[in-house]
Amino acid sequence: MSDRLRSRRLFPVVLVLASLGAVTVSGIASGDDASAVVPTSGAAKYTTRGVVKSFGPERKYVNIAHEDIDGYMMAMTMSFEPRSASQIASLSPGDKVRFTFTASDDGRRRIDAIAKE
Repeated sequence: MSDRLRSRRLFPVVLVLASLGAVTVSGIASGDDASAVVPTSGAAKYTTRGVVKSFGPERKYVNIAHEDIDGYMMAMTMSFEPRSASQIASLSPGDKVRFTFTASDDGRRRIDAIAKE
């Protein structure tokens, strides 16, 4: 496959990932596949509202249908890990919550604070 064709095929994927703020782009023009998408580093904190949908086994995570999170993600249902079991012990499916979480560069979303509304 030519470098030009390969770049054209990668462009839509890179554009979507870059718009989500999940990656930085390098090496596209050179056709270097190994360095085409490089993860960014660091962690960011976000605060949003949502509705508890369910829990993972042994409440190791909670699934929350959240509102749009500016600069991070459109509204959807995602899983979040509590920093301690006590954070989500009193929650039940259907509870409306406001919460702050840290999104790390390894894809984990850990709850910093959560409260029923």
